[in-house]
Amino acid sequence: MSDHLRFLRELIQVRHRYRALCSDRINVHHIHNDNRVLAFHRWLDGIGDDVIVVVSLSEQTWWSYELGFPCAGEWFEVFNSDVYDNWVNPNVAGNGGQINVGGPPKHGFQFSASVVIPANSLLLFARNPQ
Repeated sequence: MSDHLRFLRELIQVRHRYRALCSDRINVHHIHNDNRVLAFHRWLDGIGDDVIVVVSLSEQTWWSYELGFPCAGEWFEVFNSDVYDNWVNPNVAGNGGQINVGGPPKHGFQFSASVVIPANSLLLFARNPQ
C-alpha cells in the first residue's frame, strides 16, 4: 500500500505544481483505439504553462511513439507512473526526464516528437521543469 500512496501523493503534487492541469482548457489530440493510447494538451492562455498528458492502457511498451506537441524545444517528463511499478522500478521505461520536440506536424500541432510510452502508464510532459 505504501507504493500506491507514494504514487498518489506525488501525482497530486504534480497537479499542484502545474496550474494548467487544473484549467478548463483541454485538447484531446490523439486517440488510438488499437494501440490503446490517449494524449491530451492542457494549458493556461498566455502563460506558457503547457502540459501534455499521455495515457497508455496497452500491455506493451511503445519505444518510438510519434506524438504531436504544441511547440518546439525541450519538454520535461515531469511524471512517469512506470517508476512506481515495484518502487523504485530498476527497469523504468521512459524518456530520461526530457525530450526534444522538433519533428514534423502531427495530430493537429505544428511539431512532434518520438517518445517512449511504458505499458499501462501515465506520462506528463511540461515545458517547464518546476
